[in-house]
Amino acid sequence: MSGTFQATVNRRRSTSEIEESTPAWRRRLTSDAAARAAALLSFLLFWSLMSLFFDRVPGPVEVVQRLGEEFARGEVFGNFGLTFYRFGAGLLLASAVGIAIGVLMGLSPLSRAFFESPVLVGLSIPAIIWAFLTVMWFGFGDMSPIVTTFLTSVPFVIVNVAQGVRGVSRDLRDMSSTYNVPVARRIRDLVLPAVTGYIAAGVRFAIIIGWNGVILAEWFGGGGGVGYRARFWYDANRFGGFAAWVVLFVGFIVLLDRFVLDRAIKRAFRWRDG
Repeated sequence: MSGTFQATVNRRRSTSEIEESTPAWRRRLTSDAAARAAALLSFLLFWSLMSLFFDRVPGPVEVVQRLGEEFARGEVFGNFGLTFYRFGAGLLLASAVGIAIGVLMGLSPLSRAFFESPVLVGLSIPAIIWAFLTVMWFGFGDMSPIVTTFLTSVPFVIVNVAQGVRGVSRDLRDMSSTYNVPVARRIRDLVLPAVTGYIAAGVRFAIIIGWNGVILAEWFGGGGGVGYRARFWYDANRFGGFAAWVVLFVGFIVLLDRFVLDRAIKRAFRWRDG
C-alpha cells in the first residue's frame, strides 16, 4: 500500500518537473496568446484565398485601403460616434430596466409569472425583426436604433439577473425578513452585491447583441452611422468599402469584449475564483 502511494507521489512530481523543464520557446508556442495569433493568421489566410478565387470578395489589402480612404474623408469618427451614442443610450436603458425587472423576478414568484412570457418572447425575436419594426414605428433618426438596441439586449440582462437573485441564499433572505430589514436595504446590501457577476455577464451579452441591433437599425433606417455607411457602399456595389466598415464594427466589439468586458467579468467573479 505504501509503495503504491509513494509511486503516485513520484509520478506527480515527475509530471511537475517535466512541465518546469519545458523550454521557454515551447511554452510560448503553446500559450493562449500563441493560439489567438494562430487563429488570426488562419483567418487572414482563408480570407486571402477567398479573395483570390472569388472576384466579389475583397482581400485584406483592399479593405485596409478603403478603410484608410474613409478615415481620410472624415467619415469614420463622425459616423462611429453617432452609432456609439445610439448604442450607449439603448444599452444604459436596457441595463437599468433589465436589472430592475430581473431583481423583481428573482424575489417575487408573482413578478416572475408576470414577466416570464414577455421575456421569452423578447429572447426569441431576432435583432433584424426589431430593426424592421422600429424603423416602421419611429422612422429615420436616432429613435429606431436606440429602441432596437434596448429591445434586443434587455431580455439577456433580465434573465441573468433573475437567475443570480434566485441563487442568493434563502436563509439570508429569510433572516433579513424575520428581522424586518427594509426591502430597499435588502436589495442594496444583500441582493445586488451577490449578483454583481451575473449583472456583468448579462450586460456583456447585451452589449454583443445590442451592437448587432443598432447596426441593423442604421442599415434599414438610414440617418447616418456605421450601419448606414456600410449600406451606402453595398448599394454602390463597392464591396471593398462595405467590408471596411464590417471589419471596423466587428473589430470594435471584439476588442471591447477582449480587453474590457472579459476583464470586468473576471473582476466581478474574483471572489468565486479565489
